[in-house]
Amino acid sequence: MAAPATAGARSVGPLYWAGLWAIDLVSVGWFAIRALFRLRACSDIRILVYHDIADLTPKEDPLRVSVPVALFEQQMRFLSEEGYRFLSVEEAARLLSSADIPDRAVVVTFDDGYESVLRAAVPILNRYAVLVTLFVAVGRLGEARFPWSPAGSRFSRPLRWDELAELAGSCAMEIGSHTVTHRPLHTLSPAEQATEVEASRRVLEERLGRPVQVFAYPFGGWNTFPAHLRDLLRRHGYTAACTNVMGANVAGANTMALRRVRIGWNDSLWRFRLKLAGAYDWSDRARRVLASLRSGNHEKVESLENT
Repeated sequence: MAAPATAGARSVGPLYWAGLWAIDLVSVGWFAIRALFRLRACSDIRILVYHDIADLTPKEDPLRVSVPVALFEQQMRFLSEEGYRFLSVEEAARLLSSADIPDRAVVVTFDDGYESVLRAAVPILNRYAVLVTLFVAVGRLGEARFPWSPAGSRFSRPLRWDELAELAGSCAMEIGSHTVTHRPLHTLSPAEQATEVEASRRVLEERLGRPVQVFAYPFGGWNTFPAHLRDLLRRHGYTAACTNVMGANVAGANTMALRRVRIGWNDSLWRFRLKLAGAYDWSDRARRVLASLRSGNHEKVESLENT
């Protein structure tokens, strides 16, 4: 999730749409160049990230963290009919480390723990035999709404513990940690970081009676998962962690900083297919470089190599 606390500050107007269409034009052009010159990358694993499966309008959700139910079904049907192999995050990490990557490998993940995953997504997931990974912010379970959802909005509420237990048994699902409070880890003290990482895993394992080995960084953009946080996760028994940096994962990828592909309400089937093909992989690095240039802080764009 990009910046939930500021959701109300963005508006969906002409500049918003112009920016999206400009990214589309560059992405389609890059995809065409790759196809023309056969710039096909080696086998990779795409990890998709969803949040709320809900029928919201663009004005209600300017950050694009919701996906309409019908569109979500279209996307899952496409993956199933095109023969994609569904993996868990843990399985994907293991295959990346062994360099034994199957064709058309994909991971479907959900962040935060919206109630809509149980109510709206599960029937679709079961219909197309989709294995998913759900990353849960355990301290938010049972609350009336997530802090970043405006009061009175139509975003789904957080799951309750009984619903999470029902969800875990109602479809093929891996459960992962998304911290306790969903605060950006890199801004917290070392003691707070350790608590968020350790307690979230321990509580999930105690309440659900199953091992928790995977993690997703809250927010997860560039510079939110420095090396000391990756080391902290390893020390607390995690085997893989997901960022929100756009892109694919290839053999030898850093399993504690896996890239993902964000999916929102604007990802109609043609854009969804382009994202799967890598047409938008350039976008996060370009934003990072431009932000660095605008700020005058020409720091090195961090690497996701296996460190």
